[in-house]
Amino acid sequence: MSGTPSTQQLLRPLELLGGGYAMLALDQRESLRRMFPPIDGKPVSDQTLRDFKSEALNVLTPFASGVLVDRPYTATDARPAGLAENCGLILAADVLDQPAGMPVVDTWLDPLVTTEFIRHVGAVAIKYLVIWRDDDQRTRRGEGVRKFVDLAKQAGVASLVEGIVRPAGRDDWTDAAARHRAVLAAAEDLSSYGGSIYKAEVPGYLPGDLSLVREQSQQLSGRVGGPWVVLSNGVERADFAGAVREACLGGASGFLAGRAIWSDTVGEVDIASALGERSRDRLQQLTEIVAESVGSWTRPG
Repeated sequence: MSGTPSTQQLLRPLELLGGGYAMLALDQRESLRRMFPPIDGKPVSDQTLRDFKSEALNVLTPFASGVLVDRPYTATDARPAGLAENCGLILAADVLDQPAGMPVVDTWLDPLVTTEFIRHVGAVAIKYLVIWRDDDQRTRRGEGVRKFVDLAKQAGVASLVEGIVRPAGRDDWTDAAARHRAVLAAAEDLSSYGGSIYKAEVPGYLPGDLSLVREQSQQLSGRVGGPWVVLSNGVERADFAGAVREACLGGASGFLAGRAIWSDTVGEVDIASALGERSRDRLQQLTEIVAESVGSWTRPG
């Protein structure tokens, strides 16, 4: 339709100058709260989460091509203060079902993230997390992704679909190969709904072992058929830079990551200094890896 932005145009505010994506994740909610040491036996307050996110925005976004934030604690009523001008804002459009002490078990589209709210806070993209299992709920999950992609189109912004895989009907994977297969299957399934970028767990990753990452990333690239980036959840911090390099050499377009960059600064007495001394260096190193490793990828339209 005439006047409709192309995928390339929608993604441009999130790109590095030479191509690829170096994006920071700050949308963690209850999982971030659990990273902080309890105070008098109680979890830290909402204000503690807001303060940490504010410091991270100030210190790190000048070095990121995009930043992912949440509605409850960060983008509450306007573009977040401290967000660098050259850093594209991505708004999480998901509500997380996360029982106390557990990982996220399910998600749904946030009814408060409307086209008006997206425009009001100045987001150039929105993100939707899907907990993916090979079970009988694929149709329901797919409908949620379809509604999310439609919301992004109505708002005129890019859409990032994130897939986290879990075994169906059991607590753990039968073996590493089963999980590797699920990462590929989820990518093929969830990317089929037309999102602008797919956000994947590092394909083929095992703690301390990156030997399968490039080959598995090549397979994922063939199944997605468009730009995709890796997240850092589940990856040892020491492994993440190498994992990003291998994934990019296998076809990934960069990263959208949080924990591997800033998790060891949570709870520091001087968080701003810790972010500036450790997290900023990691983010810059990761950005350099993307710039060196990402091959050219011609987007449709």
